[in-house]
Amino acid sequence: MKIWPLLIASLLPLNTYATVNDNDNDNDNEDSYENSEDEEFEGFYDDEDFVSISTGTKKSLAKAPSVASVITAKTIKQMGFRTLSEVMATVPGMHVSKSSEMMAPKFLIRGMNSIHNAQTLMLVNGTPISSVVRGDRHALWGGFPLAAIARIEVIRGPGSALHGADAFAGVINIITKDFSDIEKSEVGARLGSFNTRDIWAQTAVEFNDIKVALSAEFTDTDGHDGTIHSDAQTALDGIFNIPAGIPAASLAPGSVNLGYEGYDLRADISYGDLTLKFGYQNIEDFETGQGVSKALDARGRLASDKVLINLNYATHIKDDWRFEVKLSHYRTNEVNEKRLQLFPPGAFGGAFPDGFSGNPQWFEKNEIAKSLMTYTGFAKQTITFGGGYREEDVYKSQAEKNFDGITELPEFIDLSDTDLIFLPEEARNSHFAFIQDEVQLAPDWELTVGLRYDNYSDFGTTVNPRVALVWATDRNLSTKFLYGRAFRAPTFGDTILINNPVALGNPDIEAETIDTFEVAFNYQLSPQVHVDLNVYHFTIEDAIDFVPDNGKATATAQNVGELKGYGLEFELNYDINDSFSMLANYAYQDTEDQGTNDDLGGAPNHQGYLQLRWSVNDSLSLNTEVHHIGKQQRNSLDLREATGAYTNVAFSLNYYDIFDGMDLQIKLSNAFDEDIREPSLGPTAASPTDVKIADDLPQAGRAIMFGLQKKF
Repeated sequence: MKIWPLLIASLLPLNTYATVNDNDNDNDNEDSYENSEDEEFEGFYDDEDFVSISTGTKKSLAKAPSVASVITAKTIKQMGFRTLSEVMATVPGMHVSKSSEMMAPKFLIRGMNSIHNAQTLMLVNGTPISSVVRGDRHALWGGFPLAAIARIEVIRGPGSALHGADAFAGVINIITKDFSDIEKSEVGARLGSFNTRDIWAQTAVEFNDIKVALSAEFTDTDGHDGTIHSDAQTALDGIFNIPAGIPAASLAPGSVNLGYEGYDLRADISYGDLTLKFGYQNIEDFETGQGVSKALDARGRLASDKVLINLNYATHIKDDWRFEVKLSHYRTNEVNEKRLQLFPPGAFGGAFPDGFSGNPQWFEKNEIAKSLMTYTGFAKQTITFGGGYREEDVYKSQAEKNFDGITELPEFIDLSDTDLIFLPEEARNSHFAFIQDEVQLAPDWELTVGLRYDNYSDFGTTVNPRVALVWATDRNLSTKFLYGRAFRAPTFGDTILINNPVALGNPDIEAETIDTFEVAFNYQLSPQVHVDLNVYHFTIEDAIDFVPDNGKATATAQNVGELKGYGLEFELNYDINDSFSMLANYAYQDTEDQGTNDDLGGAPNHQGYLQLRWSVNDSLSLNTEVHHIGKQQRNSLDLREATGAYTNVAFSLNYYDIFDGMDLQIKLSNAFDEDIREPSLGPTAASPTDVKIADDLPQAGRAIMFGLQKKF
């Protein structure tokens, strides 16, 4: 590849420009230009609009070597966002859809759609929270409580050179609040539609040199009651030709089941150069959405715990050397409080009078040790290098069921610790090393190059480079030329899944890879108007899919085909005056399966977003959001019409200091009660004639929330 000479050359000190002679007037002028240019760009943004996810160091959005977005706690509060999905829907090129797994949110970047959304990496304080089983955030954990969030940083495009596995379509990093983010203690409550209740509290205290930030949040909701008109059991009722007078087994038409109860506890403790971040989440009484088998299930309940511990030590060994060690432990599970009804009572022509039921559950953990060094001793150059170790472990797998094929068993049998378990207990480890160089080639040119090596115990080695050239074209314009490669590691669902009537794992599977080229422009038209535009093209190789096995009812994971996509993303920020501002963005994407020459499906080709913010006075603000989502095409096997386009309008009101330190908030979502439906899972290579929910997945109708919060 032609980028390799750049990668190698850039890791050497660049004496032609980087070595500065303090007596050289020309170089003094260059330094003066660089400093003034930094100040100029910093003037474009508030301090909160800097990003660290791109390089690991703080950079302005204009100069960051990636296409990035930042959403702060201030914006989250002002716009009345309640869920992570609402926040992510504001990011250009990102579409928030729903999964076939219990309607968990899917954060689709640039049209890269898959069942579990494993191509989008989510981090919490820099630690990945992907499930090793499916590659998602767990079907029970698509959301994230917002009260504890200080900021969210998003990069669109590959990030494996810095973040490793699964930083494929993009990366979302959720940064929780520390001592400096909590100026005053706060309590708050929210009440609204769908019997939804939120309560939260946060505070910060200091003991000598120990700084502590604490937050807690509780959520309880019944979830919206959108209607599923036909489901998987509806089709089975037709196949088994139920005699007249005997009721159909299907619960459709019926409501989706989206209720749950959740707790979130956070602690951030810092002492000098040492920081400990602790997070505990518990979710229970979690309902099954459209049903685990896409047949409505009003009985099944799930639960899960998450524990995330990050220990970070960072110090300057010498003036030019910064040393950092990061240790993380992440543990989670998915268990059943009440057995899941895969199909309702009366399923399979009455063969299952009590329902076709199962109880799969598993426990997993993820541990990472990482160290890195940053050297700034060369003028105009910063080198960062390091490495680490990661272990992913499904340490317990359990299941029981009342069926053998489509025959009901007289009692439930326990499959745990037997050869019949659906997911064997398994662990894998990986070693990684990386290097990154940020070089000021000239006063208006900055080059960032990086390379990361990962070696996995189960599927082998992968090497992922990145190159970013940022050109300060003039005082108001920066231009970025970006290239990156990324990989998605096969999940245990791809490699070791067994005893499954539909899908089987393949231990010889390879990682998916993507190569992306981008050109991005950041333009400050005036002090009030800021425009971003980027265009991109990507190629995905070794895409993983489940291919039908000849003469069998199963399908096995294979590396198949190639995907190609291109598109653009545009964003406009306009501060019309001191009290009125606007944010607008538009994205277009076209992603095709090269094997079928057809749209990949499941994501809109066109989408737009408008946000209007009006500060009526110091006490009152009114805000409007308009989301327009274009038609969403089906894949080549799905003969249904594309999903209809829709427009979702929301309004929010903030009234500050209605009493001393107390704020009121009102949020009206889907104000015009639009009938919004996201694509249901259609036919796939594994099930080429299967459409279980023909009329797609209903989303929430009109909803209103009232909130109060008090600072002390």
